[in-house]
Amino acid sequence: MKNLPRFDSSVPKNWYDSLGEKEWTRLLRDRLGELLFHVHMDVFRYYVKKESLVLELGAGAGIFSKELVTIAGTLVVSDISEGQLAINKLKMAELGLEGHIKDFLLLDITDLKDLDSNQYDVVICVGGALNYTFDKERRAITEMLRVAKPGGIVIVGVISLLNSLMRFLPAVAEEKKQFGIDATKWLMETGIQDAEHYPVDNRHYVHMMKSNDLDALFEGQNIEVMEKRAAGLFSMAGEEALDQAKADKELWELILSKEVEFSKNPACLDCGANVIYVVRKK
Repeated sequence: MKNLPRFDSSVPKNWYDSLGEKEWTRLLRDRLGELLFHVHMDVFRYYVKKESLVLELGAGAGIFSKELVTIAGTLVVSDISEGQLAINKLKMAELGLEGHIKDFLLLDITDLKDLDSNQYDVVICVGGALNYTFDKERRAITEMLRVAKPGGIVIVGVISLLNSLMRFLPAVAEEKKQFGIDATKWLMETGIQDAEHYPVDNRHYVHMMKSNDLDALFEGQNIEVMEKRAAGLFSMAGEEALDQAKADKELWELILSKEVEFSKNPACLDCGANVIYVVRKK
Protein backbone atom coordinates (compact mmCIF):
# COMPACT_ATOMS: atom_id res chain seq x y z
CA MET A 1 0.00 0.00 0.00
CA LYS A 2 1.31 3.43 -0.96
CA ASN A 3 1.44 6.55 1.25
CA LEU A 4 1.32 4.72 4.54
CA PRO A 5 1.82 6.77 7.73
CA ARG A 6 5.32 6.90 9.16
CA PHE A 7 6.24 4.18 11.63
CA ASP A 8 6.55 5.51 15.18
CA SER A 9 8.25 2.90 17.38
CA SER A 10 6.98 4.63 20.54
CA VAL A 11 3.39 3.56 19.71
CA PRO A 12 3.89 -0.22 20.12
CA LYS A 13 6.42 0.34 22.92
CA ASN A 14 4.02 2.46 24.95
CA TRP A 15 1.00 0.32 24.14
CA TYR A 16 2.58 -2.94 25.26
CA ASP A 17 4.35 -1.38 28.23
CA SER A 18 0.91 -0.19 29.40
CA LEU A 19 -0.63 -3.65 28.99
CA GLY A 20 1.81 -5.21 31.43
CA GLU A 21 0.83 -8.70 32.55
CA LYS A 22 -2.48 -8.53 30.68
CA GLU A 23 -0.48 -9.67 27.66
CA TRP A 24 0.44 -12.88 29.51
CA THR A 25 -3.24 -13.86 29.75
CA ARG A 26 -4.30 -12.45 26.36
CA LEU A 27 -5.00 -15.86 24.82
CA LEU A 28 -6.36 -17.42 28.00
CA ARG A 29 -9.06 -15.11 29.27
CA ASP A 30 -11.64 -15.55 26.49
CA ARG A 31 -12.69 -18.01 23.82
CA LEU A 32 -11.26 -15.96 20.95
CA GLY A 33 -7.86 -16.28 22.59
CA GLU A 34 -8.31 -20.03 22.84
CA LEU A 35 -9.14 -20.26 19.13
CA LEU A 36 -6.10 -18.16 18.20
CA PHE A 37 -3.82 -20.20 20.43
CA HIS A 38 -5.11 -23.47 18.97
CA VAL A 39 -4.48 -22.51 15.33
CA HIS A 40 -1.10 -20.88 15.95
CA MET A 41 0.13 -23.93 17.84
CA ASP A 42 -1.04 -26.17 15.00
CA VAL A 43 1.18 -24.14 12.67
CA PHE A 44 4.15 -24.06 15.05
CA ARG A 45 4.08 -27.79 15.75
CA TYR A 46 4.28 -28.52 12.04
CA TYR A 47 7.15 -26.18 11.14
CA VAL A 48 9.27 -25.99 14.30
CA LYS A 49 11.50 -29.04 14.73
CA LYS A 50 13.60 -30.28 17.64
CA GLU A 51 16.77 -29.20 15.83
CA SER A 52 15.42 -25.74 14.88
CA LEU A 53 17.08 -22.49 15.91
CA VAL A 54 14.06 -20.20 16.32
CA LEU A 55 13.79 -16.41 16.56
CA GLU A 56 10.54 -15.19 18.10
CA LEU A 57 9.87 -11.53 17.25
CA GLY A 58 7.21 -9.57 19.13
CA ALA A 59 7.11 -12.31 21.74
CA GLY A 60 5.34 -10.17 24.32
CA ALA A 61 4.92 -11.68 27.78
CA GLY A 62 5.63 -15.18 26.53
CA ILE A 63 2.32 -16.88 25.86
CA PHE A 64 3.89 -18.65 22.87
CA SER A 65 7.47 -18.58 24.18
CA LYS A 66 6.61 -21.12 26.87
CA GLU A 67 5.38 -23.50 24.16
CA LEU A 68 8.05 -22.84 21.55
CA VAL A 69 10.88 -23.51 24.01
CA THR A 70 9.57 -27.05 24.45
CA ILE A 71 9.41 -27.88 20.72
CA ALA A 72 12.40 -25.95 19.33
CA GLY A 73 16.03 -26.92 19.59
CA THR A 74 17.04 -23.38 20.57
CA LEU A 75 14.83 -20.33 21.11
CA VAL A 76 15.74 -16.64 21.04
CA VAL A 77 12.98 -14.40 22.42
CA SER A 78 12.61 -10.73 21.52
CA ASP A 79 10.26 -7.76 21.76
CA ILE A 80 10.25 -3.99 21.18
CA SER A 81 8.84 -3.41 24.69
CA GLU A 82 11.28 -3.56 27.60
CA GLY A 83 8.33 -4.12 29.91
CA GLN A 84 7.04 -7.12 27.99
CA LEU A 85 10.52 -8.59 27.65
CA ALA A 86 11.01 -8.33 31.42
CA ILE A 87 7.66 -10.06 32.04
CA ASN A 88 8.57 -12.78 29.55
CA LYS A 89 11.85 -13.44 31.33
CA LEU A 90 10.09 -13.50 34.71
CA LYS A 91 7.39 -15.91 33.51
CA MET A 92 9.93 -18.24 31.94
CA ALA A 93 11.88 -18.25 35.24
CA GLU A 94 8.69 -19.04 37.18
CA LEU A 95 8.08 -21.99 34.85
CA GLY A 96 11.67 -23.17 35.09
CA LEU A 97 12.22 -22.47 31.39
CA GLU A 98 14.52 -19.42 31.44
CA GLY A 99 17.66 -21.54 31.24
CA HIS A 100 16.36 -23.18 28.06
CA ILE A 101 16.09 -19.87 26.19
CA LYS A 102 19.29 -18.76 24.49
CA ASP A 103 18.68 -15.03 24.79
CA PHE A 104 16.14 -12.28 25.49
CA LEU A 105 16.67 -9.42 23.02
CA LEU A 106 15.21 -5.93 22.72
CA LEU A 107 14.49 -5.74 18.98
CA ASP A 108 12.58 -3.56 16.55
CA ILE A 109 11.39 -5.80 13.70
CA THR A 110 12.05 -3.05 11.15
CA ASP A 111 15.76 -3.01 11.98
CA LEU A 112 17.45 -6.28 12.97
CA LYS A 113 20.94 -4.92 12.32
CA ASP A 114 22.37 -6.63 15.42
CA LEU A 115 21.48 -10.06 14.00
CA ASP A 116 23.57 -11.91 11.42
CA SER A 117 22.11 -12.85 8.07
CA ASN A 118 21.15 -16.46 7.27
CA GLN A 119 21.11 -17.46 10.95
CA TYR A 120 17.72 -18.91 11.94
CA ASP A 121 15.87 -22.03 10.84
CA VAL A 122 12.52 -20.47 11.79
CA VAL A 123 11.58 -16.81 12.28
CA ILE A 124 8.21 -16.20 13.95
CA CYS A 125 6.41 -12.85 14.09
CA VAL A 126 2.75 -13.28 14.98
CA GLY A 127 0.14 -11.47 17.04
CA GLY A 128 0.27 -8.15 15.22
CA ALA A 129 3.78 -6.66 15.56
CA LEU A 130 3.81 -6.07 11.81
CA ASN A 131 0.53 -4.11 12.02
CA TYR A 132 2.30 -1.24 13.79
CA THR A 133 5.09 -0.73 11.27
CA PHE A 134 3.20 1.22 8.54
CA ASP A 135 5.73 2.57 6.00
CA LYS A 136 8.33 0.10 7.32
CA GLU A 137 6.17 -3.00 6.70
CA ARG A 138 8.15 -4.23 3.71
CA ARG A 139 11.44 -3.47 5.44
CA ALA A 140 10.29 -5.61 8.39
CA ILE A 141 9.49 -8.52 6.06
CA THR A 142 12.83 -8.12 4.31
CA GLU A 143 14.66 -8.15 7.64
CA MET A 144 12.89 -11.32 8.76
CA LEU A 145 13.87 -13.01 5.52
CA ARG A 146 17.44 -11.73 5.77
CA VAL A 147 18.06 -13.36 9.16
CA ALA A 148 16.44 -16.66 8.12
CA LYS A 149 18.68 -19.35 6.66
CA PRO A 150 18.25 -20.37 3.01
CA GLY A 151 15.51 -22.97 3.18
CA GLY A 152 14.37 -21.48 6.49
CA ILE A 153 10.78 -20.79 7.45
CA VAL A 154 9.25 -17.39 8.24
CA ILE A 155 5.84 -17.34 9.95
CA VAL A 156 4.06 -13.98 9.94
CA GLY A 157 0.70 -13.25 11.54
CA VAL A 158 -1.30 -10.00 11.42
CA ILE A 159 -4.52 -8.55 12.78
CA SER A 160 -7.24 -8.95 10.15
CA LEU A 161 -9.26 -5.97 8.95
CA LEU A 162 -12.48 -7.75 7.99
CA ASN A 163 -12.87 -9.73 11.18
CA SER A 164 -12.03 -6.67 13.29
CA LEU A 165 -14.68 -4.55 11.56
CA MET A 166 -17.31 -7.22 12.17
CA ARG A 167 -16.43 -7.90 15.80
CA PHE A 168 -15.98 -4.26 16.75
CA LEU A 169 -18.81 -2.78 14.68
CA PRO A 170 -20.49 -1.20 17.77
CA ALA A 171 -17.24 0.67 18.50
CA VAL A 172 -16.92 1.67 14.84
CA ALA A 173 -20.46 3.06 14.96
CA GLU A 174 -19.63 5.13 18.05
CA GLU A 175 -16.40 6.37 16.49
CA LYS A 176 -18.34 7.40 13.38
CA LYS A 177 -20.26 9.84 15.59
CA GLN A 178 -16.95 11.23 16.82
CA PHE A 179 -14.89 11.30 13.60
CA GLY A 180 -17.53 11.38 10.83
CA ILE A 181 -18.37 9.14 7.90
CA ASP A 182 -15.23 10.01 5.90
CA ALA A 183 -13.06 8.62 8.70
CA THR A 184 -15.18 5.47 8.81
CA LYS A 185 -14.77 5.04 5.06
CA TRP A 186 -11.02 5.52 5.47
CA LEU A 187 -10.89 2.82 8.14
CA MET A 188 -12.93 0.34 6.10
CA GLU A 189 -10.97 0.98 2.91
CA THR A 190 -7.44 1.06 4.33
CA GLY A 191 -7.59 -0.63 7.76
CA ILE A 192 -5.53 2.24 9.16
CA GLN A 193 -6.01 3.91 12.51
CA ASP A 194 -3.63 6.88 12.63
CA ALA A 195 -3.40 10.35 14.12
CA GLU A 196 -4.39 12.12 10.91
CA HIS A 197 -7.34 10.08 9.70
CA TYR A 198 -8.63 8.05 12.64
CA PRO A 199 -7.29 9.57 15.88
CA VAL A 200 -8.56 7.11 18.49
CA ASP A 201 -8.19 8.35 22.06
CA ASN A 202 -5.94 5.47 23.16
CA ARG A 203 -3.42 6.20 20.35
CA HIS A 204 -3.58 2.56 19.30
CA TYR A 205 -2.43 3.30 15.77
CA VAL A 206 -2.33 0.19 13.61
CA HIS A 207 -2.75 -1.03 10.05
CA MET A 208 -5.26 -3.87 10.14
CA MET A 209 -4.59 -5.93 7.03
CA LYS A 210 -6.23 -8.03 4.35
CA SER A 211 -4.52 -10.98 2.74
CA ASN A 212 -3.76 -8.93 -0.38
CA ASP A 213 -1.70 -6.56 1.81
CA LEU A 214 0.47 -9.50 2.83
CA ASP A 215 0.61 -10.71 -0.76
CA ALA A 216 2.00 -7.30 -1.76
CA LEU A 217 4.61 -7.35 1.02
CA PHE A 218 5.93 -10.75 -0.09
CA GLU A 219 5.73 -9.95 -3.81
CA GLY A 220 9.14 -10.06 -5.44
CA GLN A 221 10.79 -11.67 -2.42
CA ASN A 222 12.86 -14.81 -2.96
CA ILE A 223 10.39 -17.12 -1.24
CA GLU A 224 7.97 -19.99 -1.64
CA VAL A 225 4.60 -19.59 0.05
CA MET A 226 4.00 -22.77 2.03
CA GLU A 227 0.52 -21.98 3.32
CA LYS A 228 -1.90 -19.27 4.33
CA ARG A 229 -4.12 -19.67 7.38
CA ALA A 230 -6.96 -17.87 9.15
CA ALA A 231 -7.09 -17.96 12.97
CA GLY A 232 -10.10 -17.12 15.11
CA LEU A 233 -12.81 -17.80 12.51
CA PHE A 234 -15.45 -18.78 15.05
CA SER A 235 -14.91 -15.44 16.82
CA MET A 236 -17.51 -13.95 14.48
CA ALA A 237 -20.14 -15.83 16.48
CA GLY A 238 -19.37 -13.54 19.44
CA GLU A 239 -18.02 -14.31 22.88
CA GLU A 240 -21.40 -15.08 24.40
CA ALA A 241 -22.12 -17.78 21.83
CA LEU A 242 -18.59 -19.18 22.23
CA ASP A 243 -18.97 -19.29 26.01
CA GLN A 244 -22.18 -21.28 25.59
CA ALA A 245 -20.43 -23.67 23.22
CA LYS A 246 -17.51 -24.05 25.63
CA ALA A 247 -19.94 -25.25 28.32
CA ASP A 248 -20.61 -28.30 26.14
CA LYS A 249 -17.28 -30.15 26.13
CA GLU A 250 -18.17 -32.36 23.18
CA LEU A 251 -19.29 -29.38 21.09
CA TRP A 252 -16.25 -27.28 22.02
CA GLU A 253 -13.84 -30.04 21.02
CA LEU A 254 -15.60 -30.23 17.65
CA ILE A 255 -15.40 -26.44 17.21
CA LEU A 256 -11.66 -26.45 17.96
CA SER A 257 -11.05 -29.20 15.43
CA LYS A 258 -13.16 -27.40 12.82
CA GLU A 259 -11.39 -24.11 13.60
CA VAL A 260 -8.14 -25.76 12.51
CA GLU A 261 -9.76 -27.43 9.49
CA PHE A 262 -11.49 -24.24 8.30
CA SER A 263 -8.33 -22.19 8.91
CA LYS A 264 -6.79 -23.96 5.90
CA ASN A 265 -9.70 -23.16 3.58
CA PRO A 266 -8.71 -20.36 1.16
CA ALA A 267 -12.28 -19.04 1.18
CA CYS A 268 -11.94 -18.27 4.89
CA LEU A 269 -8.57 -16.51 4.81
CA ASP A 270 -9.68 -12.92 5.46
CA CYS A 271 -12.40 -13.90 7.93
CA GLY A 272 -10.08 -14.88 10.78
CA ALA A 273 -9.13 -12.51 13.59
CA ASN A 274 -5.54 -13.11 12.47
CA VAL A 275 -4.15 -13.95 9.04
CA ILE A 276 -1.05 -16.17 9.06
CA TYR A 277 1.42 -16.65 6.20
CA VAL A 278 4.12 -19.30 6.19
CA VAL A 279 6.90 -18.86 3.64
CA ARG A 280 10.18 -20.62 2.90
CA LYS A 281 13.25 -18.59 1.98
CA LYS A 282 14.84 -19.90 -1.21
